[in-house]
Amino acid sequence: MRAVCVSSAASALSALEPPASLRFASVFSVTSVVKSVRATPPSISERTPMNSAPRDLKSLLSALTTEAIVRAVFSEPAERDSEIRRVDVRPVRVRDEACLQFASRTKTQESHKNLTLADAHLELTELADRFQRVRLETRDATWEGFRKGSGTWSIKSQSRQMKETTATASAVDASNEEDHSHNQARNYLIPDGVPCPFLIETGVMTAEGKVKASHFKKFRQINRYLEFIHDVAGSLPASGLIRVVDFGCGKSYLTFATQFLLKHVLKRDCEIIGLDRRDDVVRTCQQIQSKLKLEGLSFETGEIAGFQPKFAPDLVISLHACDTATDEALAQAAKWESRVILAVPCCQKEMNRVLKGDPVPPVTSYGLTRERFCSMATDTLRAKLMEVVGYQSQVLEFIDMEHTPKNLLLRCTRRSSHTSSSSVHEIESYRSSLGIPEMTLERRLREMKLLPGSPAGSDR
Repeated sequence: MRAVCVSSAASALSALEPPASLRFASVFSVTSVVKSVRATPPSISERTPMNSAPRDLKSLLSALTTEAIVRAVFSEPAERDSEIRRVDVRPVRVRDEACLQFASRTKTQESHKNLTLADAHLELTELADRFQRVRLETRDATWEGFRKGSGTWSIKSQSRQMKETTATASAVDASNEEDHSHNQARNYLIPDGVPCPFLIETGVMTAEGKVKASHFKKFRQINRYLEFIHDVAGSLPASGLIRVVDFGCGKSYLTFATQFLLKHVLKRDCEIIGLDRRDDVVRTCQQIQSKLKLEGLSFETGEIAGFQPKFAPDLVISLHACDTATDEALAQAAKWESRVILAVPCCQKEMNRVLKGDPVPPVTSYGLTRERFCSMATDTLRAKLMEVVGYQSQVLEFIDMEHTPKNLLLRCTRRSSHTSSSSVHEIESYRSSLGIPEMTLERRLREMKLLPGSPAGSDR
């Protein structure tokens, strides 16, 4: 889904229209306001020192027109039955206009909207009424706020510790002069313009740190995947090693990137294995690892099914593992009770092979729509099956369709070890309505004795 920048009607904002002297300094610096404008609120630094907190959250949010916002996260809805569980806010640039993007998340979906700064300010204050916890990151500090029982907010601040992230602002601002596509001028976890050894070795960057034009889509894809990992860092072990397996690692862009994120951004020790069935790509990855002396990173040749690492991984990732290879990765991760699983499926052909006739006309009446229906139905069943075996599943947009048609990501976070027989019956009933047998993931989970209910094949 491509978000569009929302602008209020001119008549509704005529009284609030800023003077012509206002300019957007960068995608990270929301509008610099001339001090002579009486209605402009003072900046955070003018209102309160950065090592102290404002008296209320809305005072903090009102100063964002002059503060360099990096990211904001609203969580813990005030209403228990609220469908939206979390909202992430970050700066973007849409058609050369600075906006804030609001990503609203339910249990199973994520939707985006981009707002101009005037509209975004109102949205931020409304979010402060709808949520009980907020985390705000600016260039200089990280602010944590929570609503107390009395309804007032407790706000604390601390200096930014993610130096790798904040130190990149100037480099990314410089890259804004390049005419890249929508939303590329942003605060990437791995920035353009700053040499990154593994990206240089894999051919994404030049030795000077400039992302090659032919690899910018790959660069953006890598950073997007890192954002998904960064978002679930709180679900990974709080101390000690973080153990990771990357199934079907291929050229290992993401394997190297995950090591960079954990080691250099999050400052965590890690042990990562990249697995691929091709000897040649594994040897190439081993050579890069050896040359760069990357700690805690190794590569092995092998098949996903039945792979036994020397540790139980906390995080399992799988990008574009073809057809049923994604099912094998999900099943292995469930068997190990990994805390987080991130999978971007590819080439979902299994259901199309076994779907007989035209069970959902007219959708299954045409080749292309039949193929896409099978892909969506397969991923829906995968998400539901992972919920059955103790995970909270989300089906998210990985990256814009203009960059890759394989843009669906399954994010599964461990919540319990309990399974639900009723959910299994729901899946069986759905399969029966389509006239299809057990698919690979369901079959693997049953073989591993992770599913309750009837034995395999009883409904065929």
